Amino acid sequence: MQPIVGFGEILWDMLPSGKQAGGAPFNFTFHCHQLGWPAIMVSRVGEDALGIELIQKSMELGIRSDFLQVDRFNPTGTVLVKVDPQGQPEYEITNNVAWDNLEWNDEIKALAENCAAVCFGTLCQRNSVTRQTLQKFLECCPKKTIKVFDINLRQHYHTREILEESLFKANWVKLNEQELETLTDLLGLRGDDLKESLEILRKRYELDLAALTLGENGCLVHTKKERIYLQGHKIEVADTIGAGDSFTAALLVGFLKGKPLRRAISEANYLAAQVASKIGGTPLVDLSKKQFNS
Repeated sequence: MQPIVGFGEILWDMLPSGKQAGGAPFNFTFHCHQLGWPAIMVSRVGEDALGIELIQKSMELGIRSDFLQVDRFNPTGTVLVKVDPQGQPEYEITNNVAWDNLEWNDEIKALAENCAAVCFGTLCQRNSVTRQTLQKFLECCPKKTIKVFDINLRQHYHTREILEESLFKANWVKLNEQELETLTDLLGLRGDDLKESLEILRKRYELDLAALTLGENGCLVHTKKERIYLQGHKIEVADTIGAGDSFTAALLVGFLKGKPLRRAISEANYLAAQVASKIGGTPLVDLSKKQFNS
């Protein structure tokens, strides 16, 4: 099987309970691996104690480290995370870190030319170095590669230019309700409701699939042929870190495995709920449960 690639930030989430390996594309990569599909993380850590520990943690979680560059000058990324009583995180993201300076090389080019899918967001594009490397990666992907833009808006690290360029280069998009509201304002999507706004987004940027997560209220997924709404799962939320990333991973892996779209969405909903019921973005989940395979 050709691998799925998570591209962008790898970092330590500094949670009240302690630090957890994270970054949206890293969480995504882990969950693809957990679901049984070869997955590779392309990122960069500092030549420091946190970087060494992050590489070790990645390997413990089953993620290859050969595409984790080591930066001699910039530190490993960290994020101070505060979690509110509803489990919603607030992020304070450190600037000028290793993953801001991800360098293009022949190994990354070869990976781009031989991957089944790649998932990227907005945050890794805040610095021109990593943004240019991402652009080259996407240009080198074959036409059949699924390019997933999992928007993951963080703080002020997005612009209309980055959003539109990414949407035009992607063929899938995943976002949450708050992010759709932001895009509606920035891009003038103005639908009468969420379904219409999502469909306007999908059509305008000629996307094969657009997925909108709604937390415990489920999700909407639109393709050229189908519009599917599924209810969510009622769970006790520990925190929502990584829940959306796991949703994207399960939807993509299910699709690549040839499952019917509704079943892939159902499994994505279930996995996201299980991740939200646990602390951090990369918890192990029992995938033998009936709800996941029904």
